[in-house]
Amino acid sequence: MSLLQSSKKKHKRILSGTCPDPKCQARLFFPAYGSISIECTECGQRHEQRNLLNVEEVTDPDVVLHNLLRNALLGVTGAPKKGTELVKVMGLSNYHCKLLSPVLTRYGMDKQTGKAKLLRDMNQGDIFDCSLLGDRAFLIEPDHVSTMGYGQDRSGSLIYLHDTLEEIKKANGNRECLIPVHVDGDGHCLVHAVSRALVGRELFWHALRENLKQNFKQNLVRYKALFQDFIDAAEWEDIINECDPLFIPPEGVPLGLRNIHIFGLANVLHRPIILLDSLSGMRSSGDYSATFLPGLVPEEQCKGKDGKLNKPICIAWSSSGRNHYVPLVGIKNTVLPKLPARLLPKAWGVPQELIRKYIKLESDGSCVIAGDRSLQDKYLMRLVNAMEEVFMDRHGIHPSLVADVHQYVYRRTGVIGVQPEEVTEAAKKSVMENRLHRCLICGALSELHVPSEWLVPGGKLYNLAKSTHGQLRPDKNYSFPLNNVVCSYDTQRDILVPDYKLSALNTCNWCHGTSVRHIRGNGSVVYLDGDRTNTRSQGGKCGCGFKHYWEGKEYDNLPEAFPITLEWGGRVVRETVYWFQYETDPTLNSNVYDVAMKLVTKHFPGEFGSEILVQKVVNTILHHTAKKNPDEYNPVSIDGAHAQRLNDPLETQPTADPQPPTKIILTGQKAKTLHKEELTMSRAERSIQQSISEQALVSQKRRTEKLKQEQKGQIRDSSPGGSPETSSFSAPATPTKSSSPSSNKEKKIRVTTSDGRQAMLTLPAHTTFSDLQSSISNQFGVLPAQQCIRYGFPPKELGPPKDGEENEPVVLQHGDRVTVEILRGSEDTSPAAS
Repeated sequence: MSLLQSSKKKHKRILSGTCPDPKCQARLFFPAYGSISIECTECGQRHEQRNLLNVEEVTDPDVVLHNLLRNALLGVTGAPKKGTELVKVMGLSNYHCKLLSPVLTRYGMDKQTGKAKLLRDMNQGDIFDCSLLGDRAFLIEPDHVSTMGYGQDRSGSLIYLHDTLEEIKKANGNRECLIPVHVDGDGHCLVHAVSRALVGRELFWHALRENLKQNFKQNLVRYKALFQDFIDAAEWEDIINECDPLFIPPEGVPLGLRNIHIFGLANVLHRPIILLDSLSGMRSSGDYSATFLPGLVPEEQCKGKDGKLNKPICIAWSSSGRNHYVPLVGIKNTVLPKLPARLLPKAWGVPQELIRKYIKLESDGSCVIAGDRSLQDKYLMRLVNAMEEVFMDRHGIHPSLVADVHQYVYRRTGVIGVQPEEVTEAAKKSVMENRLHRCLICGALSELHVPSEWLVPGGKLYNLAKSTHGQLRPDKNYSFPLNNVVCSYDTQRDILVPDYKLSALNTCNWCHGTSVRHIRGNGSVVYLDGDRTNTRSQGGKCGCGFKHYWEGKEYDNLPEAFPITLEWGGRVVRETVYWFQYETDPTLNSNVYDVAMKLVTKHFPGEFGSEILVQKVVNTILHHTAKKNPDEYNPVSIDGAHAQRLNDPLETQPTADPQPPTKIILTGQKAKTLHKEELTMSRAERSIQQSISEQALVSQKRRTEKLKQEQKGQIRDSSPGGSPETSSFSAPATPTKSSSPSSNKEKKIRVTTSDGRQAMLTLPAHTTFSDLQSSISNQFGVLPAQQCIRYGFPPKELGPPKDGEENEPVVLQHGDRVTVEILRGSEDTSPAAS
């Protein structure tokens, strides 16, 4: 039986062990056929299997996996830290890239449409030709060098390769220009390292393996002839099988590619690959470092479009165990790294003189590593977006969601070695069964999971239902609020069956926040009305900086709510109206007639003559929404609508507060002011407003006199330092409005001069007549003696205070309009109207 056939065994042994790091001690589970080194899911270090503590065989893998998930989902506290596979750079994690890699093997991107297309349909063969990347090289951004899981490797390679990197640094003018970067240790580290050295992402690991397998098959006679003294003919079948992306070796065989595979990859890419080691390793007699040349490819085919030889890429061992490869890459915006002649290893498997044939050596014998022809990030993201659509069409779930399931459901519970295909199917099933939830606070995924042993006779939920309800019936649902699940009863199997459509998590399994929502297969959240979304808001009044979901749309603000009563045909219905008025997109603002029609149609459908009721509802809504203070905003209170997210900054940046024109002033004999709302009024609305305006003179005069009397009474009863009335808001104010508690004592008035100038003055609540005159003088340059101040409607003069009342506040209210007539005289020094 060949190795490939043995890899298809259904029953695989699973081992467990403990991380040897005394500060970690994480429990790890891994397949027995896996790599001889294990990456700890908690601390990220790599350990030899023989160095793990308490290694033992797991007799029932399903039970162990189930218990791990149950423990994690029912008892883990705190927000999860992101592992190296989930750290995202430009929205892409390592695991995300690995999921898309099989798609990239057979699909390309149409540059015109940006859509994915089968390579076969583009006349580019069945699989991607990796030699097209032969002159490409990844240069890491300096800002990303310290990014975990993407930048500088943290598995110990910096210490192990210290002397080698120091030699390279000296040869480059003591500049750090070649660094080891992270690749995941999942048994594909060689092709991951090569893929990252080429494009910076693990996007082409699958295509590299397929190319390698194809290259060995097509050139098997030449390979056998070249290595007949070193590799037995019977080994070639296993060498080729090991290239398969789905290859799983039997127990006892290390999962990883060897030197012969690196040599094959050099021929696939049409460029040299240099393998480095520690200085002691490179000086030893072992086969630990080498220069792998594309010796089976003609020299002419190893050149780029510029006619120059493809520069070598560089990889290295990360530890003395020599079980994990890392790529060595250059840093952007610095000089290209040179490898000194003393560190250039000997050619592997071919004559030494071929080095000069395939590598351009400098006069001092050094060579430039990789080059500077990088794939543009913009192109790479377009490529990824195109492949994501194919993945969605093929699997019905977004790859980023699969990556999150791998992180929060598998990897965070110590499960290693689960194939991406299994994770994809498990994630898809969880979404279809409505068991997957996203926390709006910490962003983590939580899966609603009910252990099967709880549902059978003797199980926790079964016994609880039995003791509470007696004989279980198939036509009833049984709710278990503490376990967030609703079950039905199956009489034939005598078990409870969870109904996940009626069940939902109440709290996040990680941060224990209560803003937990169902999630769709495309990764989008099933928001509830009032939820804060991830879309930034420009100009929202609520101050959180994000939009809010409401009835399928996203708004800058939460709506204001007020009760309304509908009476028709002897029936009385009470309803709550949710009103949007301050949206930056005017089309999202509520329309009074649409709202009224929906209410009447909802409660009195098909009623003859209901137009009268609609008009009544319109009048009521207009009454509720007509505000004296345009800055007044009292949104509906929604629990969790402004919950602090774990990744929110401590100091929120003030959001933009644009103030577009709100009215048009028509001058002339028939002077008139048209407010913005009037421009879109229907005939009925205009008639209502006209009737209101006809009564406005009398009502306003009565109101003004009443307020004056009330304020005089308050002034006499309280000192200026008394506490003013404050309004209660259900949403936090923006940072610019919450700078000091005195902001509620201010009042704004609109001042217009007789020569046409206008300004908005902000006055303290205790402003006196002389203070008002000074403010006007400072704003317009009109001396107090030349000011004749009028206020109210119709305008009446605001005279100086009586003797003894000079310190009394003026009677102006917030929002009042004031006109200043400039008295011209011999002492006129005010500036001319501009």
